[in-house]
Amino acid sequence: MLVVVGVGAAAAVALAIGIALAGGDGFSSKVDYQADVVVARDRVDFALERIAKSQSADELVNRIEDAAETVDDVGNDLDGVDPAKGFEDEHKKLVRTLHTFSAELAGTAETLRDPNFAGTLSGINSLSFEQWIAVNRILEGLKKQGIEVEPLARH
Repeated sequence: MLVVVGVGAAAAVALAIGIALAGGDGFSSKVDYQADVVVARDRVDFALERIAKSQSADELVNRIEDAAETVDDVGNDLDGVDPAKGFEDEHKKLVRTLHTFSAELAGTAETLRDPNFAGTLSGINSLSFEQWIAVNRILEGLKKQGIEVEPLARH
């Protein structure tokens, strides 16, 4: 009987250590989650900044396409991150909105590549993306809840 209790106690301790080492509850710490969100935001912002620095119409379209891929990759990477406890809904919204933003960027690039649109491309001096606004609203909401992250910049 004493051996069974000892083995049971050892198993319980091993299980508790395993859960602690694995994170156990499926949540990141707030500090770790903040770091993940900041890195994601910075990657998206860098891709958008590259669009603004385009020197030709072809480069503009190529950089919009590149940004679409980057934003989609960021959404995929964030989808693999465990959010901090209490941030599950915002996390899901951010992932979903990043994927929607990626599609919006890709659609814009496709439109700009359309030969029927090519004549007006030289007259474009700014672009606006609805999902850029949506991402920023989510980032602002996270900031209000204690995740220190800046919104995407205007470029």
